[in-house]
Amino acid sequence: MDFDKATAAHADWKVKLRVALSNHDTLDAQAICSDRNCDLGRWLHGEARLRLGTNVTYLQCVEAHRDFHVCAGKVAEAINRKDDATAERMLGTETPFGVASMKVAVALRRLRREVEPA
Repeated sequence: MDFDKATAAHADWKVKLRVALSNHDTLDAQAICSDRNCDLGRWLHGEARLRLGTNVTYLQCVEAHRDFHVCAGKVAEAINRKDDATAERMLGTETPFGVASMKVAVALRRLRREVEPA
């Protein structure tokens, strides 16, 4: 797993959602809600689960990743409803989306320390 790439990909979601909001795009909110559609999710639910399934740090990472995608999906739903003000608020730092985004980054750093050789 390329942890740097996974961290950047999840940080990019804020940009993707803001661009969709600005462009009045329609998003696949259901797909965004799933934590199994991105490279990190496929790794977490595949190879990592086999190797680390009972590891507490791994389980925390899975939970943080799942929560992030649920929050991102809710932002996408607001964008799809054309509820721009709500979507804009939801993308803030001290919001469920902002907190979930930070938790994914922290969880990935912790998991990386455990799985990569020193």
